Amino acid sequence: MSSRTASELAEKMRATVRRECAAILLALASRHRIHLSIHRARKAIRRLRALLLLVDCRLAEAAAIDRVLERLGDSLSTLRDAHVIVVTAETLAARDTSKQWGPAIDRLVQRRDALFQRTLARDIDFHRRRAGVERVARQLDDMAWDRVKPTDIQQRLAHSSQRVAKAEARAKADPTPQNLHRWRRRVRKLRMQIEALSEIEPEIVQKAVKESASKKLKDLHRLSDQLGALRDGQMLRNVLRRMSDLPHYGQIALQLREHLAQHESKLVKRAGVALDR
Repeated sequence: MSSRTASELAEKMRATVRRECAAILLALASRHRIHLSIHRARKAIRRLRALLLLVDCRLAEAAAIDRVLERLGDSLSTLRDAHVIVVTAETLAARDTSKQWGPAIDRLVQRRDALFQRTLARDIDFHRRRAGVERVARQLDDMAWDRVKPTDIQQRLAHSSQRVAKAEARAKADPTPQNLHRWRRRVRKLRMQIEALSEIEPEIVQKAVKESASKKLKDLHRLSDQLGALRDGQMLRNVLRRMSDLPHYGQIALQLREHLAQHESKLVKRAGVALDR
């Protein structure tokens, strides 16, 4: 690889991580549609972490930065999950002509808003989190990106594909929520890596992915969406089980079981995953 090619790859990688850091900071600073902003922050964190996994074999600092980003993402996950649970319940309610979901949604909204207020009380306007992202951005900018070779990234991308295959095999053999969630995370990570590299250096994707990159992305998106919808329903079910005193609890629990069964059948058809409900 020529020095010019190495320099171009380094600048593209550096520009991408700068953009993702800026996206995290922008989302955490926004108070407009706050739950969407948290979602955007977490997506940018995941994209950045997915990219770092492609270079951690060459840049030793990447692993420590990834751990910081992991903690940041985890610190926002409870808020995001609480909102997703509300949205999932509202989706089910929109299909229910009997209007029995109202009390459940009211309580789920109260739960979500209380979690948000407690989080902001401990970190007003996410100031501490934003300061952490700013430190990470400086560290990333200082990394020796020109040491990264296309072959490094290609090997790491192949490794991500292998991890997806292993997670899929485990989920098929033992389809617990934990194994399905692990499979979903790895699918999403591989998808994000391919998406980023398709813009940074498409030739790397072509060498690592033994099929059309666009077809691969389409398949990964579809599978990720199916696993995500199942996960969202499972989270709603788990929370509702602690609210069995709700009016119409039996009816809405039945609707939720039917909803989960529909998504489970899609997974059975897509990947041969048989789940016990």
